[in-house]
Amino acid sequence: MPSRAAEFWTERKVRWYQRALERSDYAVAVLGALEPILAGCRTALDVGAGCGALTLPLAERLECVTAMEPAPAMAEALREAAAARGLGNVEVVEAAWGDVPVEPHDLVLCAHVGELTRPGAAFLREAPRLARRAVAVIRDAGQENDKFFFRELYPRLCGRPYGPGGDYAETLDELATLGVSPTVRLVAYRSDQPFEDLEEACDFWEEYLGLRGDEVRSFLRQFLAQRLTPEPAGWVAPYSKQAAVIWWAAAGAA
Repeated sequence: MPSRAAEFWTERKVRWYQRALERSDYAVAVLGALEPILAGCRTALDVGAGCGALTLPLAERLECVTAMEPAPAMAEALREAAAARGLGNVEVVEAAWGDVPVEPHDLVLCAHVGELTRPGAAFLREAPRLARRAVAVIRDAGQENDKFFFRELYPRLCGRPYGPGGDYAETLDELATLGVSPTVRLVAYRSDQPFEDLEEACDFWEEYLGLRGDEVRSFLRQFLAQRLTPEPAGWVAPYSKQAAVIWWAAAGAA
């Protein structure tokens, strides 16, 4: 049975995500916060790697990176991106955490995979056993601007509020129960989503909202024309974010 990640990440959603990453400073911000531990690492395991937001820049500075990603569309995009950059030191494992055995790495990293870093999740207990030097977790932090206007759109189009997701506080609480006192660095970055035109933007919101129909399309076209920012090459949904970069040294690390 396909995983939820496999069902969610279609090829078109992956392409949209990649286009946002191309103009984002996310990797620079996160890896900058991890610099104290990266300096001594040669290998990394990126769990829930997606299309390589962190895998690829890590591979440009480390000897090898293993990227674990269960969604076929994401895993294939990551393989293609690594090949395009000439990175032969990236191994893509198309599987979810816990599905296949994994060798130890200097750094074990998990970014924005909530189900792996919430209270009770096995990853926080198991990852240190595979980390020679450190474990790192990246979670959303603080009050962000409305993600793609969902707090406005869900009540108006879906008839229900857009539920809040968890953030890094629950991860810190869980780590405390495990006796871990991590280093925490908050970083700000841009994750603007570009579109060629308003019709593509409407496609995006229909896909993410799971809604179709002439009335929905007409509403979105008018709504987005007022919310998006025009650019010479199209339109963009401005999106500022903040993340908590959480890391702790593995037992016995120098």
